[in-house]
Order: sequence, then structure tokens, then C-alpha cells
Amino acid sequence: MTSKYIFDFFVYLTKVLSLRVHRYIFLFGVCSLAFGMMMGTVPTSVPQFILLGNFLLEGRFRQKWKQVRSNSLFWIMSAAFLVHVLGLFYTTDMGAGWDDVRTKMPIMFLPLILMCAELLTAKELRLVLYCFILGCVVNTAWCLVYSFVLHSTNEVRNASRFMSHIRLGLFLNMGISVLVYLSTQSKTILEKMFHFALALYLLVTMYMMGLASGLVNFFVVVLLFVAWLLMRRGRGFRLVALSLTAVFFVFVFLYVRSMAQSQLVVKNDVNNVTAKISPGNNLYIHFDPKGQKENGYYVHMNIQLEELKRAWQRDFPADSFNYDQSHNLGRYAVLVRYMASRGLKKDSVAYLQLSTEDKKNVQAGIPNHLYNSWNFMHKRVYELVHEYDEFKRGSNVNGNSITMRFYFWKAALHLIAQSPLLGVGTGDVQKEMNRAYVETQSPLEPEWHKRPHNQLITVTVALGVTGLLVFLCSLMYPAILLRKSLHCLYWPFFTLLFFSFLSEDTLETQAGLTFFAFFNSLFVSQAYHLRNSKTPEG
Repeated sequence: MTSKYIFDFFVYLTKVLSLRVHRYIFLFGVCSLAFGMMMGTVPTSVPQFILLGNFLLEGRFRQKWKQVRSNSLFWIMSAAFLVHVLGLFYTTDMGAGWDDVRTKMPIMFLPLILMCAELLTAKELRLVLYCFILGCVVNTAWCLVYSFVLHSTNEVRNASRFMSHIRLGLFLNMGISVLVYLSTQSKTILEKMFHFALALYLLVTMYMMGLASGLVNFFVVVLLFVAWLLMRRGRGFRLVALSLTAVFFVFVFLYVRSMAQSQLVVKNDVNNVTAKISPGNNLYIHFDPKGQKENGYYVHMNIQLEELKRAWQRDFPADSFNYDQSHNLGRYAVLVRYMASRGLKKDSVAYLQLSTEDKKNVQAGIPNHLYNSWNFMHKRVYELVHEYDEFKRGSNVNGNSITMRFYFWKAALHLIAQSPLLGVGTGDVQKEMNRAYVETQSPLEPEWHKRPHNQLITVTVALGVTGLLVFLCSLMYPAILLRKSLHCLYWPFFTLLFFSFLSEDTLETQAGLTFFAFFNSLFVSQAYHLRNSKTPEG
């Protein structure tokens, strides 16, 4: 009986709501999604339910089916989703497979809704873009307040509050691109300055929050944009553009080299020379005398473990460590790194030179006494320098975000070689990756047995070379077919998306999937309507 009332109410709504009301609801849903995808899971999901519900309530299903049935562009775009559905037929983990398919549903239904709707006018598109920019500003403002006012966030990865720091960099780069476009469309100097100031704010925020991947993507987009301009402008402009680009790359090189030298170049200091006896008349141990370094001082040299353990245990009995029994070794590792960063030997006398603040830093897992004085970007470069050094020395790579990817890809390629045509199935990627880590004798610990961290490789593992070709066709076909009608913002979006595919499983998270599905559907549907109507773009 209840279901009958719901059905009758649904039919009633389809009759009383006018097309204009449906249009307003549609615009509200699109604008809400443009804003909400910056604000986390619920604000991303609710607007999509609004759009889907409005699409169903609007009715006109026969007309919509007629539009969609002959629309090859829609079906090719949807193939990126449908090929994952086909992968369910030979997966062994149906639960994980359905979760993956459910996550990727917007790849199909957002193009469906936008292509069945009328073309967004220039004013409406501008409103959608401003809602996205508002989301970028609100997101970053809260992240900055949280990290620098309400809390003292030391961990770079904790700076982003609503999504991973990598996804946030992706969105902020798109925001900067949108603001540059809006500034070119501005009619007054004041508007141009406003858009430029917001773009600068987003760029500075990326730096302050240490979004290294975001900054790399920013410079890639800028470099490609400069290259495009060079092909269209005169010799004088080319010279200036090339000079500015060269100056930038020199600056980045010098900055990274300065950090590397401050960390890895060994200082001429007595504490970098092996000693035999500690002031407490005990033998020093030298675990790896020419290995890890902090601020130019060797970490695993001149260690008197028993003295260090007793001194720390005296101050923190509930937080003690024992090297022989492998107990609380994380504290030991941070302590010796921290003392090395201050240019100290690792014994009870040197321990007395640590202040209360130093000891709090060690308990917080901070490995360098200068760490708290650095901004997030400097901290991220510091981490990357040490990852490079550990990889070069053949040391432990667990937890190193860049060097671990080599082992992710190695395990993934091992699986691709075993199932090259159709892959392992939509739901079996993680399970099979776990097996591949064992078979390839990966040095990664089980907690780091992750997915491939490359969207193209992930698709190939799940669906084989066949699925990869379908996926690439779905991605490239709209760009080729509609290249003359696509909005200029499509190209920075496409560039950001493609480069994110090379280093991340972009479509395996809601934020990354929504970034792709929303902007791809928005720009492609606009170009589709423009091409069909032959209307000049506003």
C-alpha cells in the first residue's frame, strides 16, 4: 500500500512541475555539485541525487531515449563505465566489484543528464564556474584555519580536510584555470584584478599546504600553455616566454638542490667521525656509519643504546623502547634522527642537551629540530629528498610515496603479464595485487600493499588490454570529435586529468571520480549541444 502512495505521488509530481521548475532544479543541482564536490562525500552525493531525481521526475522518457539511442558520443563516453560492469562477469570478489561499479556510476549518468538537458547559456555556465570557485575558496580557507589557527598540523597529508592532498591539488589547479579564463572575459579592470587575486590565493595556498603534486601539475599546465602561445605569437614574445620559463626552472632546481645539500652533504664536524667511548665510559655502536643523514649529520653513528634507553625511560617510563625486543622502535628511530639533526652524539650526556620542547617533538614523531619552522612545501621537499636518498642507498622504501610506486607498478605488470587480454576482473584488483606482491618478493610491508597508483595500469590490471583500449577510446574520442567546439577550459582539465592518471588511481576515489565525471560531462555536453545547434559559443 505504501509503495502505491509513493508511486502516485511520483506521478503527481511529474504532472505539476513545469519545465521551467525542472530547469531551475537542474541548475541548482549542477551548481550544488560544482560547489559540493569541494566539501566532501555528502555534499558531493546529495546534488547527484537531486539531478537524478529531477531527471526521473521530468519524464519525457521516450524523447530522452530517442536522444540517447542515436547519440554515439554518449555511448562511447559511457563505455568507460560499462566496461567495468562487464568485468563483474568474471570477478571472484563480487562485493568489491559492485562497490567499484557503484562509485563509477557518475561516469554514465552525468553525461546522460547533461546531454538530455538544454544547453547551458553563457550566464548559466558562468554561474556554475563561480560556484566551483566558491567551493575552492571555502575548502582552502577552512584548511588554512584548521592547520594554522585551530591546530598546529605538522603532517603535510593532514593539511587537506575534505579529500586527499593530491585530489585537492587537482581541483585547485582547475580553479586557477577557471579564474584565468574568467579574467579574460572580465569587462572591467576591477573584475580582472579580483579574478587574478583569487587565482594567486589558490596558488599560494597550494604552496602553504605543501601540495607538491598540485604545484607540479600547475607548472605542467603553464608550460604547455606557454608552448601553445609560442606557436601563435611573434619572436619577441617567444623570447620573453622562454626566458621566464627558464628562470622558473632554474629557481626550482636551486631550491631543491639547496634542500638536498643542507640534508645530504656531510658536515666537517667531530660528531661525523666515529668515536669509541662515550662520556659515560661505554662503547659506541655504529649501525650504518655512512648511511642516513639529518642536516648533514650521520644518524646511525656514535650511538650508546643503553644510555639512550635509560635516559628516555627515566623521562617517559610509559613510552620507553627496547631495541633487542623490537619494542617501540619508532620512538627510537625518531629520537636518533632528531639528535643527529642537532649535531649531537646519541648518548646520555648529549640527551641532556635536549629541551622539553625537543622531547615533545620526538614524541610527536618529528625527526628534525628545524621541522616546525618550515612551511608545508619545505617539509614536502625535505621528505622527497630523504626518499631519494633512501632509494639511492637501497634502504627501506616503506612509506616513501614516490619510490614505492616502482614496486606498485612492478606487481601490477606481473598481473598484466598473467592476464593480458581481459584482466583479473573489476573486483579482484586489490586481492590479486596482494598476491603479486608476494610472488614478486616485494620489499613493501603488507600495510603498503596498495593498488597500482596509475589509473591506466589499474584499468589494465582489472580489465586487460581490451579494457584499456575501450577506456582510452572513451577518453580520447570526445576530444577528437568535438575539438573545434569544446570550451577552452576543457584543455587544462584534460591535461590535469591525464597527468593525474599517470601517478594516481584518480577514478578509484569519489573526489577524483567526480572531478573527471563532472567536468568531462559539462564541457563535452556543451560542445555536443553547440555542434548540433550550430550556435556560436557565448
